[in-house]
Amino acid sequence: MTRAGWPDLPPLLAEIADVAGIEAALAIAEAKGGQQVFIVAHLRPGNWLIEAVGGEKAKLISDHFCSGRSRQKLTIPFGPAGSYQALRRRTARALEDAASRGDSANQMAAKAGVTTRTVHRFRSRRRAHNSPQLKLL
Repeated sequence: MTRAGWPDLPPLLAEIADVAGIEAALAIAEAKGGQQVFIVAHLRPGNWLIEAVGGEKAKLISDHFCSGRSRQKLTIPFGPAGSYQALRRRTARALEDAASRGDSANQMAAKAGVTTRTVHRFRSRRRAHNSPQLKLL
């Protein structure tokens, strides 16, 4: 599967998913998301990568990132659920879906996991965006 097959993953996690599978990428994000880590060429028992994904997948990841090097320093992004941008996209989709169904502000807030104040701001921006009135500046 290509990186395009992992649209909700940051690029590094998508690359890991290509190499060792989506479960490995998500396990790494859960174990080390937001941290800098070293991927080493010579894995030893107790290494954080082996602990996170198991020996076989750790070897695949190590071989991929350490090609010709003894170690590779990486900053592990948060996974799709932990990404602020992913959260914003999910919230916007939920609000848009609820609005298109004609849900009340309370229903929209409950479905999107936000406050009614956020719903009112969303509706206001949506009206302004769809307004036929010419905008100044």
